[in-house]
Amino acid sequence: MKIAHFADLHFGREDRDALEAASDLIQGLDIGAIVVSGDLTQRGKREEFEAAQAWLSGFRAPILCVPGNHDTPLLNLPARASDAFGRYDRYFSGRAGPLDLDDVSIRGLNTSRGWQARMNWAEGRVNLDDLDEVIAHSSQADLHIIACHHPFLSPAKAGLQTATKRGEEASRRLAASPVQILLTGHVHTPHAELIRESEGGYIAITAGTLSTRLRAQPPAFNILSVRDGIVALNVQTFKDGRFHEAIHGSWDIRTLEPIRTPRVVAI
Repeated sequence: MKIAHFADLHFGREDRDALEAASDLIQGLDIGAIVVSGDLTQRGKREEFEAAQAWLSGFRAPILCVPGNHDTPLLNLPARASDAFGRYDRYFSGRAGPLDLDDVSIRGLNTSRGWQARMNWAEGRVNLDDLDEVIAHSSQADLHIIACHHPFLSPAKAGLQTATKRGEEASRRLAASPVQILLTGHVHTPHAELIRESEGGYIAITAGTLSTRLRAQPPAFNILSVRDGIVALNVQTFKDGRFHEAIHGSWDIRTLEPIRTPRVVAI
């Protein structure tokens, strides 16, 4: 099973060359699922949603999308407060999942809000009841994945540090659950980290951006390859007009222990 993981497409500020190259690359692979961890648009405009929808409709694989903070009507404050994700849902409610494919279960969680009573309303916020419900409905698959926009814990090496409300408690609950992988975006930086809590752990993976809104990293996206109880993260980085692959980690999905000499899983 191969899973393509995108985030922060930001249609309206998209990198068209990177998007075209990513599409060409994905079309040539046997991709089993595509996950988009939010911020499909830049300002939540209709034409941006239409462009994102058109690009994703070119793929054959089943797709799961979750919204990001940019997928709210950015310049319409009343709409952000009253119906923050109404427009997003009109275009992507059919992509909400869940996906249950070949012993891999993928569920979505909305960590974005139209507004919040804090200085940076765009930061993430976890509804713990929603998280518990997503965890409780996990299937009997070998690999359980949750996708959302905001990391529960800010990746240490990301240029953008983020503070997700209730993120620490969400991290503890996720670690104690059957879920092994959390797929996120928001920080525009490819990153993978094994999170260990007192009751367990999970692998936190963030994707880069395929937009022009770069933060010291070129455009990038992820491909997760699952084979023989091993999940490997291949980061695809866009340079010189094409994507270059690098393995960013490999883990045993039963124990979550890193494979010290990463087993190359061909894509």
